[in-house]
Amino acid sequence: MIKLIAVDLDGTLLDGENRVDDRNIRALQRALDMGIYVVPATGRCMGVFPQELTSLIGLRYAVTENGALIWNYQGEREWRRMGLPRGKAGEILRMAEGGSARAEENPANAVEFQVYAEVFIHGQAYADIRSLEGIEATPLGRNFIRYFTENHNFVVGLCGQETLLDAAEKVNLYFPDAADGAGVRSRLEQDAMIKTASSICGNVEVTAAGVEKGAALWELAQQLGIGRREILAFGDNENDLGMFAAAGTAVAMGNAGERVRQAAGHVTGTNDEAGVAAFLEKYVI
Repeated sequence: MIKLIAVDLDGTLLDGENRVDDRNIRALQRALDMGIYVVPATGRCMGVFPQELTSLIGLRYAVTENGALIWNYQGEREWRRMGLPRGKAGEILRMAEGGSARAEENPANAVEFQVYAEVFIHGQAYADIRSLEGIEATPLGRNFIRYFTENHNFVVGLCGQETLLDAAEKVNLYFPDAADGAGVRSRLEQDAMIKTASSICGNVEVTAAGVEKGAALWELAQQLGIGRREILAFGDNENDLGMFAAAGTAVAMGNAGERVRQAAGHVTGTNDEAGVAAFLEKYVI
């Protein structure tokens, strides 16, 4: 019997327009009404959750920021939080912008990347005001523009905001050129103090070492007295693989890549076909 449904957002619950289909909402509300925990499990922070999701009645927990922060809706508080090491967020931002210490020592070796960066701090998204300059022309597309320009806190000189950055849980980097993202990720993976992941092409998500959706989901499930066989998880990308391992039933979206499909026991419809609802209607509710 399923007691907990963990559902990824981007590429899973959200469609290609970054909206939540009414059918998905109805299915999740039905599950909640049946007494099943519905747990959003996402790389997003609380501040950029879609309103349709947070309006669900009976929602109690959310695994956010790839597991860096677990939110308790009933208490309106952080249930568990794992921040980046002190000074690490600023270091990542400077490196991604071609301003690493090595580049500063030898400017001739500096590499300039076009990158959009956001930092998650206590569940809120922060970005540099400079990111908005010319964003209408970014090849990342209108969905990204809508996401990045809504519900963010824009500050001047984000890299220099040390006090703010020292409280960061996660840094997200979005590269219009996927090759730039791959190069930056390769460098970041050499740092044992952090963990990298990706949820869409060209992005790099950075948290503290040990932070992972699956670990956070399993920690929450244990506190709720829920066993692995009682967990159902939906996902579509690399950062969902750990969550699949923590679940007794893992469901890949029809739009998921081959690696994710192979890691799942089931494949449902795409995110544009309300694949989450389709599976729940057939097997759970």
